[in-house]
Amino acid sequence: MDSIFNKPNIRSKCEFCDLQKQFIFRHLNVEQLSSLSNKMEKLHFEPGEFIFKKGASPNGFICLKKGKVKITQLANNGKELIIDLKSPPDTLGIRALFTNSKYQSSAVALDHVSICLIPSKDFYQILDSCPIVYKELLNYIGERLVRADQKLVSLTQKTLRARLADTLLLLQSTVGEDFEGYINIPLKRSEIAQLSNMTTSNVIRTLSEFKLNKLIDINGRKIRIIGKEKLIHLSEFD
Repeated sequence: MDSIFNKPNIRSKCEFCDLQKQFIFRHLNVEQLSSLSNKMEKLHFEPGEFIFKKGASPNGFICLKKGKVKITQLANNGKELIIDLKSPPDTLGIRALFTNSKYQSSAVALDHVSICLIPSKDFYQILDSCPIVYKELLNYIGERLVRADQKLVSLTQKTLRARLADTLLLLQSTVGEDFEGYINIPLKRSEIAQLSNMTTSNVIRTLSEFKLNKLIDINGRKIRIIGKEKLIHLSEFD
């Protein structure tokens, strides 16, 4: 499935959505949010389902409402590479929308995902009529650029241990923790390796070292950070 418009949809109610208080539409009043609801559609995706594929054209602004999404690209050998993870509140494919280009990566649901979609024309009308939304969006893009710069430094300049520390800290801040304190996404070791620019064997060995040094606790695929300050120090000074 290349286009999210191939999915059945239902109407969303922005004025009753808790996430709008945290994201770029948080300064809109009830009347504006109600108007936004009339233009927005809510779509659901099952685990493993594509929200969009590389090469497809964007149909609008995507608000990630529920669930976790991995952003992937294919390497030259055909293997999938995870380049980012998303959790609410967030947006997907904003660069392609703003540059009027095709998606350069794919978005895949990691669990049960719900998104809200504003058609492109309606989204640009919102930006024109509500400058505060435009300002919030610029702030969001700026924060993402800072994060991308930090990740580039981590992947190209830091040691293996520091890279893995960065990945674990990023996962904790991005997807949160479950009720037991474990990072709320049970990734395979190979997926953690992709995020850290490491081999799977190096990830396994370094995770074992972190556990031995009481930086993390491991239960199958689940990882709990128990020495956050030490991981931060490792990230900065190793």
